[in-house]
Amino acid sequence: MDSLEIGARGLSRQRVLACLEDLETGQVVRELGENWGWQNLSLRDGGIAEARAALEQQAAPELLIVDIDSSNDPVGDLYALAAVCPPDMSVITVGKRNDLALYRNLLELGVTDYLNKPITVAMFERALRRGSRAPAAAAERRHTQLVTLIGARGGVGTTTIAAGLAWCLAQRHEKSVAAVDLDLHFGNFGLSLDLAPSGGLREVLEYPTRIDSRLLGSAMLEAAPGLRVLGAEEPLIDQLRAAPAAADAIVSVLRADCDFIIVDLPRHLDDMVRRIITLASTSIVVTDLSLAAARDALRLVEFCKLLAPAARHLVVANQVGAAHRGETGRAAFERATRITLDQVIPFEAGSALATASTGKPLPAALKASKAADAIGALAIQLAGAPANAPARRTLLPRWLRRSA
Repeated sequence: MDSLEIGARGLSRQRVLACLEDLETGQVVRELGENWGWQNLSLRDGGIAEARAALEQQAAPELLIVDIDSSNDPVGDLYALAAVCPPDMSVITVGKRNDLALYRNLLELGVTDYLNKPITVAMFERALRRGSRAPAAAAERRHTQLVTLIGARGGVGTTTIAAGLAWCLAQRHEKSVAAVDLDLHFGNFGLSLDLAPSGGLREVLEYPTRIDSRLLGSAMLEAAPGLRVLGAEEPLIDQLRAAPAAADAIVSVLRADCDFIIVDLPRHLDDMVRRIITLASTSIVVTDLSLAAARDALRLVEFCKLLAPAARHLVVANQVGAAHRGETGRAAFERATRITLDQVIPFEAGSALATASTGKPLPAALKASKAADAIGALAIQLAGAPANAPARRTLLPRWLRRSA
C-alpha cells in the first residue's frame, strides 16, 4: 500500500473511502472533504472488515481512511486487507491506541499515517501532506533484493550455499546483507559461520508488533563486516507459531537498511515460508542431480512461480559429481525436469571439513576451489556487477546507525 502523491486540486477528483467506527471522526472527515473539495467521498460505518468488503465489491479508491479500533491484530488484518488493495492506494489509519510500537509497525507495513483519536481536520491535513513525500522513501526500499533459498531435499547443501552467497555479497561486493535462518529448531546457518544462536528471532516472529530497527539490531549477530545473521535454536519440545504479520514486519524493517536479505528456508511450507516466498525478488531452489531430488525440485520451482510470478527463479545444482548420491548427470536431470540449471557447484570432498574446522563459509575457507568459484559466480549474478566494482562501505550496519 504505497502512498499516492496528494494535492488538494488533484484529490478533489479522486475516489475516497472512509470506514469509521464513531460519529465524531466521521464528522471530521466530512468537514475535511468539504475543505478539500472531495467530489467522490464514500463514508461507511465499520473498520477493516468493512473496508475489505467494500474493496471486494467496488473499484478501489485512491485514498482509504480506515478505523482499526475493532481489530485485535491491526497489523495482521491490514496485511490481509492489502491483498485487495492496488499498490498505488494511500491508506490512513485511525484509532484510540496510543502505542508507539503499533505506529511504527503500521508505517513499516506501508500505511501513510496513523492518527490517534480524537482527531481534528488539521491532523488529517498533515497526514495527507506527509503522504505526498512518501513515494521517494518507498522507491528507495524497493532497491533491496530479497533472496530465498530452499532445498529440494535434505542434505543438498542449501545452507552452505546461502552462507557462501551472503558472505560473497558482503565481502566481495561490499553490500549490506542480512541473513535470516527460518528453521528455528534445526537451522545451522549461524553454526556454519561459527556463531552461537541468539534468542531474538522467536520473539520477533511471535510478536511482530514489537519489531523495529533496534530490536532486530540487538537480535542479529555479526558474522563479517556488512553481514549479520538472525537465527535461533529453540527447544524441540516447543511448538512455534509465527504471527500472520511477522514476515512482512521483518522484511519491511530490513529493507530500509540492507541491500540484500538472504533467507534460508526450511522445507516445511507453513504460512510464514509461503509469505516470504511471495515477497521474494529472487527464489533459488537448491538440488542435487538424483532422481528423488529432480521430482521435488520441479515441484518447488512450480510452487515458487505460483506464489511469486514476477520474481526471478533460479535452480542451482550442488554437490555435482558425488556418485554416492545416486546422481543421474546434468543432461539427464535437465531432460527429465525440463529445467535449465542456472549454476552447477561441483562436489569437493574436503569442503565440509574445511568449513567446519575454520567456521568460515566455503568461499572464505577454500578460496581457490571450483565450488567457491561457482558460489562467487552466483553472487555476481545477483549483484549484477563484478566483485571489484566500487561500492559503499560503512563501519556499522545501517539499522544500528539509524537506531543509535
